[in-house]
Order: sequence, then C-alpha cells, then structure tokens
Amino acid sequence: MNTSRIILFLGLILFATACTNKNQLNVSGKIEGAEGKTLYFQQLNLDGAVDLDSIALKENGKFNFSLPRLEHPTFLLLKLSDNNLITLLADSTENIIVNAKSDNLIDSYNVKNSMGSSYVKTLNRRLETSKNEIDSLISIYKEIPVANTEERKKISDKLQEIVNKQKDFIFDFVMTNPRSFASYYAVFQRFDDGNLILNPNEKKDFNMFATVATSLDLQFPESPRVKQLKQFVLGIRKEQRTKEFTEKLLKERKTTATIPEIEEENLQGKKVKLSSLKGKMVLLSFWASWDAKSRQENKQLLKIYNKYKSKGFTVYQVSLDKSKILWETAVQQDKLPWVNVSDLQYTNSYPAQIYNIKKLPANYLISKEGEIIGKDLFGRILDEKLADLLN
Repeated sequence: MNTSRIILFLGLILFATACTNKNQLNVSGKIEGAEGKTLYFQQLNLDGAVDLDSIALKENGKFNFSLPRLEHPTFLLLKLSDNNLITLLADSTENIIVNAKSDNLIDSYNVKNSMGSSYVKTLNRRLETSKNEIDSLISIYKEIPVANTEERKKISDKLQEIVNKQKDFIFDFVMTNPRSFASYYAVFQRFDDGNLILNPNEKKDFNMFATVATSLDLQFPESPRVKQLKQFVLGIRKEQRTKEFTEKLLKERKTTATIPEIEEENLQGKKVKLSSLKGKMVLLSFWASWDAKSRQENKQLLKIYNKYKSKGFTVYQVSLDKSKILWETAVQQDKLPWVNVSDLQYTNSYPAQIYNIKKLPANYLISKEGEIIGKDLFGRILDEKLADLLN
C-alpha cells in the first residue's frame, strides 16, 4: 500500500513537471574541455546582450538553462568569452540541445530541436566562408604593385563576385523562409567592417528588407525587432521618395525653358496648368487657409484683381493646405474668383518646392510672354507694378 502511494506520488510529480516544461524554454547540452570555465546565457536585444544566467562548468561540461515561455522568437547567446560564442534563435517552448568544444564554440557546435537555431548556424557558416575568401583575395591584392592595374582589377572583380554570391544566398534564403526570424538575421548580416551585406539603397536588396518586414509583421506585430525593421524600411522609403523628388525638381528646372510648369487639381478635381494662362499677366500666388497673413493678403489681392482683370491680369493661386474642406471653406469665405489649386501636401507641396517657397504668403509675377518679372509683390507695390505694365 505504501509502495503504491509512493509510486502514485512520484507519478504526480513527473506529470506536474511535464506540464511546467510546456510553459518554458530549455537550453541544455555539453561543452567539452570547459572545466572551470563560466558559460554565460544571454538574451540578444536591440540595444545589446543582457545576462540571463550563468554556470561554472564542471568536468562533464553539462549545462541547463530555462526561461519562461517566449512571446516571440528571440536571439540568445551561449558565451564563454566575447569572441567565443554561439547564437541561437529560440521560439516559444523549445527544448534546445547544444553540444560543442570549448576551444571554438562557433565551429564545433551542433544544435538539435530548434529550426531557427539551425538556420542561424547555416547563415553564419556561409558568411564565414565568404569572409575567408574575401580575406584571402585582399591579401593577394595588397601584394600586387599599384602600377599593375589589370591584375588589381581582376582581384576586385573576384571580390565583387563573392559579395554577389553572398547576396544571392541571402536572397534565396529569405524567399524560401520569409516567415522565419532567421530571415531577419539574414538581412542584417554584416561584413567585418560593419557594413551591411545587403545595401538597402539598392532596389533588389531593399525588397528583401521589405519582404521580411511585411511577413513578420503579420505574425509578430508586437516584437521589438519587427517594429524596428518596419521603421527601418519606412525610413529608407522616405529617403528614396525624397531623393526621387529632388531629382524630379532638378530635372524640371533644367528642362524648363522659362518657368517651371504647375499642373494641380482645383476644387472641382480638374487639373489646371499654369501655362494655360499664358498670354495674360499672371500672379502666381502661394497661400494657405491656416496662414493669417495669407488670408489678409487675399483681401488686398481681390481689390487689385478686380481693378486690373479687364486689362489681362489674372491669378493662379496654389494652396499649401492638407485639408480640402478647410481649403474650400477659405476660398468661399474670401470669395476668391481666380484659379485655385492644391496637391494637399501641406509644406511638402510640389509646386512650393519647385518654386522654393520658404514662407507665406509668397508670389511671382509672370509676364504675358511667360517670364518671371517680379517676386513677392504685395498691396500697393503690386498695384503700382501692374499700373506701369498694363496702363
């Protein structure tokens, strides 16, 4: 009877332990030749490694670390020193087993029960091979006389070929495993000089970052690494748009014979070109419903418009608003009869950029021949200028 109770009690303990293990991550294994050394167990966060636990290894080299169930895939380190460590990619409640030799953890370890950690190992091994090939070629390159440009170019071409092959390996890996956190690890791999292998400013490389960001965001939107990757991608996209916008401005300025063209929508949604008013004296006016000085200037401009409109004077006005409702309300309140357009891009307005508008209100006076003959003419000064030109 007593024996049966003991067996039942032990069974309950084992069952409770099994249930507990389902709610935790375990990393265990053996490090050969590490007697007396300390093995550190760390979590690799965005701002660096954080100590979780450590153990002084005994002669058998065995270790066992545990963590509560992981909310999302997490990078962990097993480390004997800063230059002798293993990177793991743990997920949820895995029971990861790692065996290695203490003199060189990275080259000797094997890992079981963790697909993410196996992927990381594969990525590191492939990168290490590329680095060794690059180091070998660089040594050869340094021995070639500077005057021997032909041989140096051959080495440079081989170096680029290795880099391209490494990129291709990452591309293939990401496209095969877009939902794995190992793909996050892949796109952020670096060479020894600290530079990313993938160049986010190159379209094909950038697409890899974007692919991983989109895929992981669907599964782990609350992960700090996923949030960081999304911001990284959005930042690069913003830089690209700014660059494209700047190039467009420069091209517009170089190719425009007289003045830069504007073609934006009016309140009715119809696009109106500035050049459509050629043959009239045009005041190209920049304003915004939210700018008090602009609204005040509209009152003066309306008087001048009514005075000279019969003599060929008109206004092409560009609003720097971002709300169509506010823009439309201001037009109605100020009773503005002339052409009024906007791309609703606020201070990022393309017309404002191409005409280098730094403050509001602002304007350019354009002759009937389409040439700029005045800038920032307001009130009495504008009135006198038009009187000289149109009377």
